[in-house]
Amino acid sequence: MRAPATAKELLPPATDADVRAAERALGRPLPKELHAWWASCGGGLHPVLPHGYIPYRPIGSVSAWREWHRRHGSGPRTDAPAGSPGAGWHPWFVPIATDGGDHDLAVDLRPGPMHGCLFAFSHTWGVAHPPEWQGLAALLGGVADALETGGRVGRYHPTTTKGGMLIWKL
Repeated sequence: MRAPATAKELLPPATDADVRAAERALGRPLPKELHAWWASCGGGLHPVLPHGYIPYRPIGSVSAWREWHRRHGSGPRTDAPAGSPGAGWHPWFVPIATDGGDHDLAVDLRPGPMHGCLFAFSHTWGVAHPPEWQGLAALLGGVADALETGGRVGRYHPTTTKGGMLIWKL
């Protein structure tokens, strides 16, 4: 599947300095797969991920993290393992994409067997939903497979507009 108009909407790779600055601002190291993602795609201007998520740049991720921490700072219990849904924003959640509306896609960096899983966070309700993917590599692998085969990523399947923009349909 080709989506040349969408490819033009991806931002240039982030520098290592950009990612290290995000780590310092967040106060923790980021997973290697997030480093690799930002080293290949420094963010986006168009939804390229299922559910219509637009990838954040590292600085956008930090800005969103600060906002959700300010608004929903009393998050899930600190001893709850990664992947545990609940109300509030936990400081070990890292937003990596936005749907431009009510949800961010975030990485859960709390310890536990689901460390690194991805979940949707609702800004309106301040709720961390159950994980959708084991990690960023699982999501991106699913996206690549779906783009090559026309298959699905969860509930979503890719299609392109006549102008070459990728869209994800239910």
